[in-house]
Amino acid sequence: MFTGIDIGGTNTDIAVIDSQINTYKVPNSDGLENALSKISTFGRLAVSTSQPLNEIITGHTADIRTITIPGPGLVYPGAVKGAVSHRGDIVEPIDPNEIQKIIKGQHARAIAIAGKFSVRNDTLEKQVYDIVSQYYSDEQIAISSPIGALDFPARIHTTKFNARIKGKVVSLIRQIQRVNPDFYFVTSTGGLTSPSRALLNPMVLFHSSPATVANGAYYLSRNENCLVIDIGGTTTELVPLKDGKPVYESVVLDGSKTLIRAVSATSIPYGGDSCIRSELCPFRAGNSRSFGGGEPTLTDALNVMGARIGDAGRSAVLDHADAQRAVHQYLELVSSAVKEYHPHILVGTGYLAHYLLSDIAERAQTTGIVPEHAASANAVGAAVSKVSLEVHIHVDTERKRLTLNGLSYPYKDARDEEHLIAYVKELIRDIARKEGAPEEDIADIQVLSYSSYDVVRGWRVTATITDMILAIAPGISVEAL
Repeated sequence: MFTGIDIGGTNTDIAVIDSQINTYKVPNSDGLENALSKISTFGRLAVSTSQPLNEIITGHTADIRTITIPGPGLVYPGAVKGAVSHRGDIVEPIDPNEIQKIIKGQHARAIAIAGKFSVRNDTLEKQVYDIVSQYYSDEQIAISSPIGALDFPARIHTTKFNARIKGKVVSLIRQIQRVNPDFYFVTSTGGLTSPSRALLNPMVLFHSSPATVANGAYYLSRNENCLVIDIGGTTTELVPLKDGKPVYESVVLDGSKTLIRAVSATSIPYGGDSCIRSELCPFRAGNSRSFGGGEPTLTDALNVMGARIGDAGRSAVLDHADAQRAVHQYLELVSSAVKEYHPHILVGTGYLAHYLLSDIAERAQTTGIVPEHAASANAVGAAVSKVSLEVHIHVDTERKRLTLNGLSYPYKDARDEEHLIAYVKELIRDIARKEGAPEEDIADIQVLSYSSYDVVRGWRVTATITDMILAIAPGISVEAL
């Protein structure tokens, strides 16, 4: 049995897939624990949540203190003494007194720690962490080495966001585990990760809802090339699918690149709970009147025009002309955005898709379909997703050093590139197995990049340095197909 939960801005969607699909909606006002109490503890549970995204949108960067270990001669904010070489050797120790002095006068909400080559040796980062942890709890501290990638500026930036949202993720894990101890998170690319792995790099949870919608829309419709339009309570998301998979892009926040990949999506700040004042507004002020709210919304406008959503009688405070104008405004905004993609097929999801998709498709001059269970496609997508991993590997034959996303693993001499890749693939499969991934889902491991060079001294090769990125690609679990 597969259970998926998507915690959106307005509702929490639940999908239970066994011999059939059953879906439910629970208002967020009822609380997450109430939603969790409605599901069985049997089978697999996967959770997608917008809470880390909301924390980024509403949080402040000024109260995050960054400590960097760039090495001699390099200038970065928060730089302290200490250095790791490009080979992963410690060439300069940290000064504990310097770290103590920095931290004692701080009133930061969280601390981000990043060393230039810490992904090849994380010792200095961990030493700084040990000092900082005397003053801050673990959920207030993020280190950069588990991110894995070498790009130092982007890794610093990503670690700052990890520090900002880590406490929120810890709180969410505690809430869920009170009801269901074993579960997965859905990542920004639509794969599943364990809570423990998510805490090493919390930003992998960033903006996961478009990823779950992509997986859910494909699972329900089996349309491989289409544009998914997810009409939620707060926003409308446009997510293109190509060959059954979403398109990915690097996340840029506050004008700088991060090391997080996410599903490419266009977010339109209008949804079923967008309130109507003089016109349709790009924000929500609570639930629709038909669901107990105080101000009329797009959902109420649809009721005035003939729909029967919730307690439709409460929507009657809205004038028919104002309702018509609000719906027209929404349709024009969304259909204009849809036209930019030139889609052959629109797949509608979200609880208003049945009411709005045909008009959007007509305006965009394309074909629209709304599959069964479309109202909870995001939760369906969470339920059927598979465990995924993207691993940055560094191998140094002279140092007999092998790291996976900054963590040391047993080194093994390999005769050639083929045997090295085979060994690393088995290490990655072991990680996925420990997280409960079935063998069918981890059989195919992709080599995303591979580079290798020899170190020559005294006319002979003394070492081979290899860097590669391997992945268990995100997507739908074989067990769910």
